[in-house]
Amino acid sequence: MTSKKQMLVFLSIMILIMTSVVSFVGTWINFGLDTGFILQWLKAWGVAYVTALPVAIIIAPFIRSFVSKKIH
Repeated sequence: MTSKKQMLVFLSIMILIMTSVVSFVGTWINFGLDTGFILQWLKAWGVAYVTALPVAIIIAPFIRSFVSKKIH
């Protein structure tokens, strides 16, 4: 697997986990564990995932470059 594909897989999995946890907690805090919680959470998670993934893909190269300059 190429480095670019590895990064895409890594970002996809990381964003999947992060958005699911954050949207779960946000939905829980705002609506409680009431009837319809799962549907509200999945809706929030879907919006978060499709928003965060492209942002992460776009900014990842800039962050990688910034970090490598600061370390060296």
